[in-house]
Amino acid sequence: MKTNCIFWWLSLLGYAAWGQTDSVYLNLNLKPAVGLNTEEYVEYAPTISADGKTMIFQSNRGEGSGYKLYESKLQADGSWSEPVELTTINNFGAQGDLIGGPTLSFDGNLLIFFASFDGGMGREDIYYSVRTADGWGEPVNLGAPVNTAGYEGFPSFSADGKTLYFVRERPLEEIPNKTVRKALPIAYAIYAAERNTDGSWQEPKKLPLPINLYSSRAPRIMADNKTLIFSAIRSETKLDYDLYQSRQDVLGNWSLPVALDFVNTPESDQFSCISAAGDIMYFVYAGKDIYSVEIPEDLRQFVNNVVSGAVTDRDSGQGIAATIKVTDALTTDEVMTLQNNPNDGYFALVLTAGRNYNIEFIAPGYSGYTMSYDLRHTKQYHEYYRDVQLFATARLTVNVSDKELYEAVPAAITVIEAGSGAVVAEGEAGAQDGRATFNLPLGKRFQVLVSAPHFKKESFAFNLDGLVMYRDFERDLELQPEKVKVFINVTDLKNNSKVRSRILIRNKTRDEVIEVSGNEYVALRAGDRYEIEATSDQGYAFNSTVLDLSEAAAGEQTQTAQVAMKLMKLEKNARLELKDILFESNSYQLSEVSYAELRRVVKLMKENPDLRVEIAAHTDDVGSEAYNLKLSEKRAQSVVEFLVDNQISPDRFVARGYGESQPVVPNDSEENRARNRRVELKIL
Repeated sequence: MKTNCIFWWLSLLGYAAWGQTDSVYLNLNLKPAVGLNTEEYVEYAPTISADGKTMIFQSNRGEGSGYKLYESKLQADGSWSEPVELTTINNFGAQGDLIGGPTLSFDGNLLIFFASFDGGMGREDIYYSVRTADGWGEPVNLGAPVNTAGYEGFPSFSADGKTLYFVRERPLEEIPNKTVRKALPIAYAIYAAERNTDGSWQEPKKLPLPINLYSSRAPRIMADNKTLIFSAIRSETKLDYDLYQSRQDVLGNWSLPVALDFVNTPESDQFSCISAAGDIMYFVYAGKDIYSVEIPEDLRQFVNNVVSGAVTDRDSGQGIAATIKVTDALTTDEVMTLQNNPNDGYFALVLTAGRNYNIEFIAPGYSGYTMSYDLRHTKQYHEYYRDVQLFATARLTVNVSDKELYEAVPAAITVIEAGSGAVVAEGEAGAQDGRATFNLPLGKRFQVLVSAPHFKKESFAFNLDGLVMYRDFERDLELQPEKVKVFINVTDLKNNSKVRSRILIRNKTRDEVIEVSGNEYVALRAGDRYEIEATSDQGYAFNSTVLDLSEAAAGEQTQTAQVAMKLMKLEKNARLELKDILFESNSYQLSEVSYAELRRVVKLMKENPDLRVEIAAHTDDVGSEAYNLKLSEKRAQSVVEFLVDNQISPDRFVARGYGESQPVVPNDSEENRARNRRVELKIL
């Protein structure tokens, strides 16, 4: 505990990119925004009005899950008022929606943010809300071309109202630095869209170098419309975000970004905002709280001299032998190469002031690790203790999902070594989450094979033979379901002519509903069970059936099937036998299984308002004739009562029970008796 406290204190005094004078400055001037921050919640992505008196930020402090937006006012004593939830915006979508990255227009009348509301164009879209007399209006999707099917977030609106800056995800393969590319799980790039005179937006353009180097996000355009502050990962030696500033010249070119070292910390520094006065910056410190700092006129850097610690195995805690290479960060010249103590892993590096250093730790069979120290402006001695934990295995988590329905798929997963084909690991993706995790040794290439019943097999390569900086990897794999090509043949019950119809297909195995036209092919999932309903607006009754594809053979060959459905013309005296109208034994109480078919009757009656029918109930011959007659009458009345309860006029029904008097087949077997226990519609 004592060692940890010393390390914490030393970390405050100095970190890789800080100098001594900056540390003193920050100790005096870095201040939490009083009234905004909480211990248990996150306060994030602040935006401030031009007069510096209104702040809006995102936080997870509300009930339920997800980030929402809050507003606070600057009070006379310099503290901020109790944040008030922006309910119109926060309650617009579902409880767990992510709402964040707010930016206030400089006049305070427009709030732009991103959110994951249903019905958007992509995973997260940019929305805006207009201030009204009652607060903020309902969110409006900014639409194309700003929003796409991908991710858009963290907008910033220029003071002249002409330019919107925002962030999109950046493909990792675009990052020119191999170390950064491999280390980052995701990267971002800043875009700008110009506004037309009619209020529409031009096609957004990615800001060129030097802005978008590796990963850049959280842009904030200042009141002069030329100064851009943003968060970025711009070095392979610190793979976390710092704040940078760039200015646009009269030709539209951006200057080389300058790190805002008066505010950057060892933590992730993002989401700055500055009022029009330009003297105070608010930013997110350690990814959790909102802090302020007075912007200095002159930056004074500070650094450190000594780095010591232990290189250990992350799992066992034992020391491991490592080679430590120190190079000049600017020239890449080698400064020194040392070996640590292999017993306890201890190392000590003495770094001469006046240079910027990169330090790399190399251990065969283990992950890599780098750190950096910029000591070019060091004026006094400092010591830093930095433990280095390396790992010999990486964790690969495979998430298997249905490519069409996006639900988890239980699957068998086999990991083999590339080249030899030796099985390294086997596991099962769970039915609940579709996840399976494997511990794999570093220094090898693997092939991951995934299979599941009634899905096409998939595989992907996973390589751990290069420099590995992070332990946990995650791969989402979507499996394509095998399909059966089904022709649904809908014809007239009497003359067998084709009937124009609408087909509703409900998957009884999983949550899937398909609508197609009759007399067409439809691709259905092998292994699933379907309920198929045919209706027509040409004066026909409905029909339904069940198609069971659970025994469909697996394989790449597309299978075919045909479903024949006869529709009865709604003519006088025509009889439609209702399916699955079931009652409890010796009872006239409807079973819940009956409701699906009866809802079809309700729909039929509503679509044909002049239709009058007889509800005819029949029994088998078990029991006395008088008992069966009475039972059938009560059952017919139960059906009528259900239909009346569903807003169908009782004048359109006649309930009749026929007992055992009208069997459709002889009552000489249990199967035949089941057929005779039925309910029919007779057109009157």
